[in-house]
Amino acid sequence: MSNVSYALNREDRVFNEPEARRIIDEIVSYMSADGRLDVQIESWWGAGQRWARNRASLTSDQREISVSVGRIVEQVPVFALSNQTDSESLKGLADHSDFYYNRWKSKIPPDRVTDTPRSNVKGAEVWSDETFNQSVVDNASSVEKLTRDSEDGGLLSAGYIETTGSTSLKYYRDEWGRETYHWGRVTQAQCSVTVRDPKGKGSSWAGNTSFDIKRVNIQEIAALAFEKSKKSLNPVRIEPGRYQVILEPQASATFTGLFMNTLSRVEPERLGIGSMFLGLDQSIQRLRSKLGLKVIDSRLNIFHEPSDPIYGTHFAPLHGRVDYVKKGILSALADDYQSHLNEVSDIHPAFPTTSYTVSGGDRSIEDMIASTKRAVLVVRLSQPELLDPGSMLFSGVTRDGLWLIEDGAITKSIRNFRWTESPLFALNNIEEIGREVQVFDPVTIRHPFSEGSFARSLNNVVVPPLKINDFSFTSTIDAI
Repeated sequence: MSNVSYALNREDRVFNEPEARRIIDEIVSYMSADGRLDVQIESWWGAGQRWARNRASLTSDQREISVSVGRIVEQVPVFALSNQTDSESLKGLADHSDFYYNRWKSKIPPDRVTDTPRSNVKGAEVWSDETFNQSVVDNASSVEKLTRDSEDGGLLSAGYIETTGSTSLKYYRDEWGRETYHWGRVTQAQCSVTVRDPKGKGSSWAGNTSFDIKRVNIQEIAALAFEKSKKSLNPVRIEPGRYQVILEPQASATFTGLFMNTLSRVEPERLGIGSMFLGLDQSIQRLRSKLGLKVIDSRLNIFHEPSDPIYGTHFAPLHGRVDYVKKGILSALADDYQSHLNEVSDIHPAFPTTSYTVSGGDRSIEDMIASTKRAVLVVRLSQPELLDPGSMLFSGVTRDGLWLIEDGAITKSIRNFRWTESPLFALNNIEEIGREVQVFDPVTIRHPFSEGSFARSLNNVVVPPLKINDFSFTSTIDAI
């Protein structure tokens, strides 16, 4: 497979900045010169490889472009969209947008100012040439080796490898004719590998995602999954109950994510329901906030940092650093961009579950295991379901490897548990905090550049392993 040439030109995968600017300038030249105007051109490329039971199931190489022209009338955006960039199509976009603008602009009072302030905050570039230069053939070669190793070891593997690149140029003209251009580009690489015993006696998983494929070492991920799968064979049963646990970073990310999901103003304010941190207090019939109060372990800090691509950001975020929790104290709640843009001055449009860092310690997992008398090592937490919003109580199951630690060493593989626990309780009952690392959190949106959707696309989560006391396991389960 290494001798196969890659026929598609990498230069044609996405638009560069001069190409995008030429298209935008052509659109603007067709349009009336008054009023607010938003024009954006986006291009996306992706190479993907999926496999199951050691056999490839999908190979894809895709490209997409999108051109949007928007006018704002009485704060209501009117957009025209196309995936064509020839002159006839671009003029049609401009005419369509101007038609609706001219139809409604007479209703705007002459002294009405509808412009909204734009942030000058710049983020780190999240682009890697190595990622962009990866091809579908490169991905297929990695999968070929991985599945061959799996077969040689008598195991079954499944998973996917994807590499993508996107560029965007956004043009903005306000009511006074002032023009700005915002150029950005993003790459992303992700790999997920599940390995199982053919007889269903053991299972494991490993994965990672990053803008830089050098940080997603596919062979290391596969080797880790193979090793853990072999060690997970023939698990023994131990009684459910409250155990000290060490959550590996992936399990820690799932658990802290349950907490982060609550740090938004939008639900309690929009629906008028109670919340742990902001909501209607039924006893006094007033909105109460826990901002400024200690809510979790005082060693923990949770923040979003747009100045470093490892923390998940993009070319021009609408906000700077956001500290959600400082030394255990709730410091900020996320505002919903779409519903709060005109209501708040300190905008945090990125929902905290999309990209955040949890920090507070520097211990390695090996050190945490060595200092443990008896505990359960958890690789992944799966299928969390909310049982009680008032106490933030969730229930789910463990997956892909569960081990018993005794006297500072892993002694045996154990059967999976159902867990029932509240992040509020557990994050206030921490024994040790490890060194934070980036974990697998896949991208779901292909064009991560529009202001409203970008925060939901680059999902880089950086969390530490956590040693937690009295974690509640309520029953054993047969699944692996």
